[in-house]
Amino acid sequence: MAAPVFVVLALLSGALLAAQGPILARLATYAGGPIQAAIVAFSIGLAALVTVCLVSGGALPRPAGIVRMPVWLWAGGLIGTSLLVLTLLAVPRIGVTTFAAAVVCGQLVAALAYDHTGAFGLELRRIEIRDVAGVVLLLAGLLMITGHQRN
Repeated sequence: MAAPVFVVLALLSGALLAAQGPILARLATYAGGPIQAAIVAFSIGLAALVTVCLVSGGALPRPAGIVRMPVWLWAGGLIGTSLLVLTLLAVPRIGVTTFAAAVVCGQLVAALAYDHTGAFGLELRRIEIRDVAGVVLLLAGLLMITGHQRN
């Protein structure tokens, strides 16, 4: 796929991520709380992934490879779990807009550092002043969003 297609898909994914918070908050009322809702959400996700894997003819994860991988790679699952639980706790209290703005700003500040240092084995990508300026503008937007009390 061409790069513009991935940008559009990423934009659509962002829209779905914004919907995830309110959906999960509502799920928590049925599941018995935020941790219970996270368990339900991850169970549904796991079932969907196993189904797609099997239907597409793919293989399930190789236990031998998982056992040999560096321990720090487990952070991938822990980060997703932590974000899901934080979403469940924060969105009902601060709203979708504030939460999404803060998450995006955090992602982009870290992304600049990861690209600039080639973290996690990524290709080194030098950051430029326009990259920093864009993130500064996003941080200013976060301050504008969080700078007043919402009803």
